[in-house]
Amino acid sequence: MTPKYLQTLEFDKVLARLEALCTFSLGRELARRLQPSTDYQEVLRRQRETAEARKLLSLRPGLALASARDVRELARQAAKGHVLQPGELLKIADTLQLARQVRGLVGSHRQQMPTLAALADRIADPSPLLQEIGRCIDRRGEVTDDASPVLGELRREVRRAHDRLVAHLERIVSSQTGRQALQEPLVTMREGRYVLPVRAEMRHMLPGIVHDVSASGATVFVEPLEVVEEANRWRELQLEEQREVERVLRRLSGLVGERAVAIRRAVEALARLDVALAKARLGDDLRCPLPLEGPDQPWLLPEPSRLRLVQARHPLLKGNVVPISLWLGPDEGFTVLLITGPNTGGKTVALKTAGLLCLMAQAGLPVPAEEGSALPVFDGIYADIGDEQSIEQSLSTFSSHLRNIVDILHRATARSLVLLDELGAGTDPTEGAALARALLLHLLARGCLTVATTHHGELKALAHDTPGMMNASVEFDPDTLAPTYHLRIGVPGQSNALHIAQRLGLPDDILEEARRALSPGHLEVERLLLDLQQERQRAAAERRALEEARRQAEALRDELERRLAALERERRLSLERARQRLEEELARARRRLHQAEKAVERAERSARGRRSLEQARRLLQQVAGQEQALAEEARPPALPLGQVRPGDRVWLRGVSEPGEVLAGPDEEGELEVRLGSLRARVPLAEVARAERPATALGPSASVPPPPAQARDQIEVRGMTLDEALPLVEEHLDAAFRAGLRHVRIVHGKGSGTLRRAVRELLSSHPLVKSYRPAEPREGGEGVTVVEVAQ
Repeated sequence: MTPKYLQTLEFDKVLARLEALCTFSLGRELARRLQPSTDYQEVLRRQRETAEARKLLSLRPGLALASARDVRELARQAAKGHVLQPGELLKIADTLQLARQVRGLVGSHRQQMPTLAALADRIADPSPLLQEIGRCIDRRGEVTDDASPVLGELRREVRRAHDRLVAHLERIVSSQTGRQALQEPLVTMREGRYVLPVRAEMRHMLPGIVHDVSASGATVFVEPLEVVEEANRWRELQLEEQREVERVLRRLSGLVGERAVAIRRAVEALARLDVALAKARLGDDLRCPLPLEGPDQPWLLPEPSRLRLVQARHPLLKGNVVPISLWLGPDEGFTVLLITGPNTGGKTVALKTAGLLCLMAQAGLPVPAEEGSALPVFDGIYADIGDEQSIEQSLSTFSSHLRNIVDILHRATARSLVLLDELGAGTDPTEGAALARALLLHLLARGCLTVATTHHGELKALAHDTPGMMNASVEFDPDTLAPTYHLRIGVPGQSNALHIAQRLGLPDDILEEARRALSPGHLEVERLLLDLQQERQRAAAERRALEEARRQAEALRDELERRLAALERERRLSLERARQRLEEELARARRRLHQAEKAVERAERSARGRRSLEQARRLLQQVAGQEQALAEEARPPALPLGQVRPGDRVWLRGVSEPGEVLAGPDEEGELEVRLGSLRARVPLAEVARAERPATALGPSASVPPPPAQARDQIEVRGMTLDEALPLVEEHLDAAFRAGLRHVRIVHGKGSGTLRRAVRELLSSHPLVKSYRPAEPREGGEGVTVVEVAQ
């Protein structure tokens, strides 16, 4: 991409906003140097990187790389043998610590962020170096005592030597000689040596080395001879400590030098990640729908088959920005789009928006355009926009435009985007229009996508009559004299010059003279354009009203369907609850019948037993009748035979099982029905009943019954036979309904009567597959374990 055209489209201003959102110095440098790519795979990788960065920020909104430092030069110096200072080593450690954290964070989301994970993989594990620097240098930037065994011992010797020296000096200060000779009872330091302030006239009382004299000469600062040896020892130990610190720093610098390449890669990976996060923040600031979330970016096209912008906004405009939509390309039926209309109407903004958004897309930046847009990867984007006349170079407006156009013609290919503003302006209108016509036809033949603006009316006719060209215009409200900034594809624009002049108060006689000077054809065209604009506005209003009515109708339909579905669900639930209650009553009746039969056997067919048996049987028949009635009620309503359709069930006369309709009634009134594995054509007269399956009412029409609740153990210990046996039967029934495989009956040992009765009941019960005594640790003969039949 040529820098001149990038600046024309204000790409540098977008990069300035991006740079301001970076938090790392090297990231800001990369943002300043960011250029659009012409390689589709690289553009796709960049957009995926931006999409993943937006995902990362949504997971970690406060993520920033402000603590990172560009330590590549420090690592390079260390690789050459230079000794780094503690503060420099801490900068390297802080940057590598951040790199390690970023590597772990991105790596933990590898499935969601494969592109960023590949970038984070460039960061080698810096843990060994971080541990060594952390062990040897504290957060104040000082080498620790643990940096080496020698250093720790040396520092202890330094402290002991210092303490001996100071104690000796304090004894001198507090001695009789000190009280007489010293100006003040204190110990001070000159040139790194401890000295005492001695009166000049008492100097002979305290022999020593003079290191300084006061300004008045009344005080001399003397290092007593008796402490010189101790002071020398202290100083020697300090020098040994410094040499050992130097050895530690040299060793650490050597470790940094060995990892200089890995450090450089880590810093560069952090910088690239910083730019990616800045792109994500820019997308949030501009409310950009693109790129899409995920690896697929269908809005990016490898070839310029079409350029489509949906509700696109210029990223540098502030306030209430009116979005534009435009499209062109071979797939759209035209490659040259000619925009006409009055000045200040938004033609130039439309050009810049199209060019700048394409540049942003190819640079991997978010794009402020709605989903449905399609941006190809161009090999060049060229723009001649604005007035570049130059007095120094003796260039007029027309000359500057022509110079740009000549350069564009040398560079543009069939894979380029060309943007031309005020085509044919700045010279004689007739010659300018002829030149503009020839340029448009040449660009059309070359095949590059071209968007141009002009005021020449002749070009409107050219765009209308030439295949591959299309007119467009910017709207202008003649009542308010204000542009609406809406772009209309397919309609040429009006100049509105006379109308604006009339609204602004130009005298009528002048306006009338101007109208007479216009050709009748021109006036007729302008009138037709005005009528067309008004007709489009009326059509748009009607379309909006129809859309609103359709939306309300769909909302009402959805609400009715929702209510019907809710009613059907409630009906089904009510039927299912009733069925469940009847089944429970039927189960209780069966239990009572079984109990009555047992009672009859025990009473040797006594009169009371026979009455109980007959009573239970009558109850069983009554409940069975209710169950059959409920089943009839739950059955879907019968269909009129004329409404039968494929998938419905039909009952044929004399056949007990239903069949499935495969084809509706034909002209002869016959259905195609499947009965088991047989297919047959059956007259409607043979159909006794037809109904629609419940599944046709929707997925929520059938509600499964809730599972029965049962425990896996029942205790009847201490009960009489009449109390215990019905409970055992009721529990077996509940266990069977709940799907339990085993139950435990706790009856106790006692005399064995209850145990024998329970096991006698189990031996003939239809729901019992087998039974056995429990294991000794589970209760032995006092518990019976039952395997329930399935």
